[in-house]
Amino acid sequence: MSNFYLSDPNILTAPLTVQEFKIYNYLCKNYNVQKHTAYVRLVDIAGLFQLQTKEVEEILIKFCQIKVNDLPLINITKEKYTTYSMPSHKKFLEQIGFKQNNPYKGFKAINGYLKQKDKQEQEIKINLIYPKLDRYELQDKLKSLPIEELKKINPKQLKYGWILKDVIKNRP
Repeated sequence: MSNFYLSDPNILTAPLTVQEFKIYNYLCKNYNVQKHTAYVRLVDIAGLFQLQTKEVEEILIKFCQIKVNDLPLINITKEKYTTYSMPSHKKFLEQIGFKQNNPYKGFKAINGYLKQKDKQEQEIKINLIYPKLDRYELQDKLKSLPIEELKKINPKQLKYGWILKDVIKNRP
């Protein structure tokens, strides 16, 4: 479960560099879905991404200016000490059912979605023709078939679909 985290797909439209995107995903990974609190430690981010803490601060300030779902990626509050919050991420989690101190509905929704997706994938499975043949045996088998039968076969029905194209192309 340590590699499990949620990230809003709308973040893909935000103007982020690759490194900034990785940092934001790291922040999402460390977000506490139970308490809806962000865990941001500049030294950890700087060490993981081999940056200076000033560079990390600049990136977090940039995150304050980028808005997704009409909310900034990061809010920085400086009182006695600096605190961080992730309002757009919090809104995303609440939309999919992760309520503060009650994330059960969110996990239930994700589990239902994954089960539905697995069911759809099982229905889509294509029956392969000649599934036990390796690529050389398949090539020999396809060479022995008449051209009319070859044209009826869909390359997606074969384990190695590119061989069908080669056999048809090299046919006299």
